[in-house]
Amino acid sequence: MRRESTLKNRVRELRVRLELRQSDLAREIGVTRQTILAIEKGRLNPSINIALKAARVLREPVDYVFYLDPSSKKQLDTEEDQDKKTDPSKTAGRNPIWKLTAT
Repeated sequence: MRRESTLKNRVRELRVRLELRQSDLAREIGVTRQTILAIEKGRLNPSINIALKAARVLREPVDYVFYLDPSSKKQLDTEEDQDKKTDPSKTAGRNPIWKLTAT
């Protein structure tokens, strides 16, 4: 089973505080205004490069601007995980340490 957290951001909040328009922020980062809108609405997770540039322009650490929301963790079972539960031969020969360290 793996847990997945939702990437959240404070881009809009910080942009408004600095009195920047979406188009201003987009120009500084080198993306379109539509990209900023999609990031603010949570429809697009930015690349590391864009996240770092945004954090610099917004004058905050990148992990403050973009963060994982622990309250939105979802447990997901992939088909492979389901197979392993029902067929022990699927895990035969694998390193048992991997099982202990995987989250």
